[in-house]
Amino acid sequence: MRQIRRVSALACVLVASFVTLAAAQSIPTPSDFLKVTVGGDGVLISYDQAVAYWKAVAERSDRIKVQELGQSSMGLPYIVAIITSPENHAKLDYYRDINNRLYDPRRTTPDQAGQLIAEGKTIVAIQMAIHATEVGSAQMSPELAYRFATDNSPWMKNVLDQTIIIVSPSHNPDGMNMVAEWNRKLAGSKLDPSILPFLYHKYVGHDDNRDWYMFTQKESQISVEKIWNYWHPQISYDLHQMGSTAARIFTPPYVDPWDPNVDPIVRANITWLGAAMADRIIGAGKEGVAVQAIYDAWTPARGYVNYHGGVRMLTEAASVKLANPVDLTFDQLAKGIGYDAKIVSWNFPQPWHGGTWRLRDIMDYEHLAIDGVLEHAARNREQWLSNFYRVNSNAIGRRDPESGRQKPYAIVIPAEQKDLASTYKMLWALQFGDVEISRAKSAFTAGGRQYAAGSHVILMAQPASSYAKTLTEIQHYPDLRQYPGGPPQRPYDVTAYTMPLMMGVDTVTVQEPFQADLDLVKERITLPSGAVVGVPIGTAKAYLFKHDNGGMMALNRLATSGVSVEWTSAPFTSGGKQYPAGTMMVRLAGQPKTMKAAQVHQAVAAAAKAFPVEFVAINEKVLPFGKAVRMPRIGMYKSYVASMDEGWTRWLFEQWEVPFTSLENKDVRAGGLRARYDVVVLPQQDAQSMIDGHRPGAVPDEYVGGLGKEGVAALKEFTEAGGTLIALDAASMLPIEQFGLPVRNVLAETRGSRDALGPNSAAFYGPGSILKTAVDVSSPIAYGADPDGIVWFEQSPAFEVSGNAKTIVSYPRQGSVLLSGWLLGGEKLNGLSAIVEAPLGKGRVVLFGFRPQYRAQTWSTFKYLFNSLYYATMDEAAAVPKKK
Repeated sequence: MRQIRRVSALACVLVASFVTLAAAQSIPTPSDFLKVTVGGDGVLISYDQAVAYWKAVAERSDRIKVQELGQSSMGLPYIVAIITSPENHAKLDYYRDINNRLYDPRRTTPDQAGQLIAEGKTIVAIQMAIHATEVGSAQMSPELAYRFATDNSPWMKNVLDQTIIIVSPSHNPDGMNMVAEWNRKLAGSKLDPSILPFLYHKYVGHDDNRDWYMFTQKESQISVEKIWNYWHPQISYDLHQMGSTAARIFTPPYVDPWDPNVDPIVRANITWLGAAMADRIIGAGKEGVAVQAIYDAWTPARGYVNYHGGVRMLTEAASVKLANPVDLTFDQLAKGIGYDAKIVSWNFPQPWHGGTWRLRDIMDYEHLAIDGVLEHAARNREQWLSNFYRVNSNAIGRRDPESGRQKPYAIVIPAEQKDLASTYKMLWALQFGDVEISRAKSAFTAGGRQYAAGSHVILMAQPASSYAKTLTEIQHYPDLRQYPGGPPQRPYDVTAYTMPLMMGVDTVTVQEPFQADLDLVKERITLPSGAVVGVPIGTAKAYLFKHDNGGMMALNRLATSGVSVEWTSAPFTSGGKQYPAGTMMVRLAGQPKTMKAAQVHQAVAAAAKAFPVEFVAINEKVLPFGKAVRMPRIGMYKSYVASMDEGWTRWLFEQWEVPFTSLENKDVRAGGLRARYDVVVLPQQDAQSMIDGHRPGAVPDEYVGGLGKEGVAALKEFTEAGGTLIALDAASMLPIEQFGLPVRNVLAETRGSRDALGPNSAAFYGPGSILKTAVDVSSPIAYGADPDGIVWFEQSPAFEVSGNAKTIVSYPRQGSVLLSGWLLGGEKLNGLSAIVEAPLGKGRVVLFGFRPQYRAQTWSTFKYLFNSLYYATMDEAAAVPKKK
């Protein structure tokens, strides 16, 4: 009887194998299915084609399931493929629960963890083509689908049995389609298709992987919420491309500096896995593999998983011209951070000797890198799960695993804040990043300070504690040089990301334990509603509200609905309370004839419900003096030399309900701007690239050129006729140089670019830092700001003014200006201006020596930009009513 059962079991296995083999044989290759040579010279498939192939394979394979997790910024389906053995697919929820219990050792004793580790699977997330012009990985992804579905080798079966793989065929669906369409448009021409006259993401272009702590973009939200926080992968592998003249591929480990909040086990795991990836590629006979070079691991904007128990692996392959080959001689290969592409070294054992480099080469290298990841994840499954549990055990403990010192007990966000909108946005972002946040049910004392009920507390005994700590503390980036006494070694990205500074939120790190009655906030944190207080609404003659970010949101909503709002011109007292200049006021008597009193009351009540704003209803006979503002008519320059800053500004305006019109070169050159606009905004961009644009022969004719002399003249004419021109960061150089303004950029050699170190770079360098400022709060541009402010500085200009130009924001006259990050020669900024108002004819130019809306992260400085917009419309209100 037992023998019969064995035969029956064997028969079932054989039948299952036959069915799998038959299904595999029915699966066409990507090239056959899509009727193109995938990976061929000049060939790029679109996201739509890639999705169609993944879905077709999933229908025929019991190893692959495709899930739609949401929609991209432009409405495309964001899909992932879950790849594992059929047996594992039947128990996916079970394995995910195992992983999530290992992620949180508070739920799991060491004995329980041992049993879970024995049963669990290594979770591997693979992200393709977040930067859509880095095309290799997205083009390779259908080939992965084919391999996963059809490869019946023992190697593949072991990988599928020991791991669960989540593949994002493209993290940027919209960009993948844009780039494929552009490539098709230029097919057969002599133009370089890698020069694109548009951003390859609807809003943020290449910045879409700098969004992994503010989570502004839909793709970021999907990745974090539905992949990383849902699965908590041990390994997250992100495939990128770099310049053509570098190594053929980079694999970790990363160069110094590391963020000290990353657990040492994570660092060791990255070195361990990176070496295995390099070994796999080199072992296959591939040349030009660099490790521990070029890229650091400093910022969580790219390394989210490193702070959540897993490892973020990055490869960067040498690029081609989208899908077109490049030919390089050995002499054209360059030196980079930590290696020289022409010299053998321990971390670069076999140089590539030049020749033709193709899209197919990129894809082959990346296939091997993925094989290295998956083989390591499968072969060392128990070690990966054990290390994952240990990292998370360290996270909930009091001892810092790097320094050995005691970690903080908690981070407290007091209930009393200057700006509730900014505070709750920061809380939302931290919570979205898997940080547990509690709310105090009653008042408590911590670290010798009293806190009111409603204060929020982040207890550090939680898995995401290192993430919360790094985002709320000051960054001290080390002074790294290319060689002793030489120029600075450029960071991979920026050096500061202290959210409380960038957002103007008061946070307190408390070292020692304390007692407090706390409730874990389980619901999604959102902006709270405000209120209307004071006299009954029907009797109010005016409403007063703060000039903060919540107030600005309310102003935008009121202004677009036709309600007239005033900014008070001087400090005043009402109801025994002091109000600063710039306090916002809705005066019932000052409304347009089309607005009835009931409509105004209703609009104010609706704004109070929508935003965290307290409207104080008053019926005093004599109201404060104010100047009316209205929603300005805004034109925003959109260059064909695509600017990410333009995209971020566009996104911010849309989110904050600020209508605008995009102005292309022809729109500006046509002139007559003043009749159509109150404000023109020049986002961050080098002045010369705005004026010259693309040269003939670089792009199709319709994208050639820039503003030219006509456009510059039109902007000057617009300003002189009474318009307000707002120039952000390096764009300030256009009106300074072209209009003859009495303003000089003292740091002219930087040209506002973090990459242009200049000849004096060893003496001055600010590659992305938070600096302190002094603010003239009497200026309407600075209404709502504190006298002591911040700016985001990234090799930005700094101004010296004369004549009728006026400084609004400046750097302190003495002492250090650095608050967080890295700054060399900061004393050169002492006394210089960061925001300048320069009159020109009947109008004005507002020059920003920084980006006030930087990556939609610097909520502390948003008000300067929004104020500058409304300032363009400011008129004196009706005469103040006289006492009877």
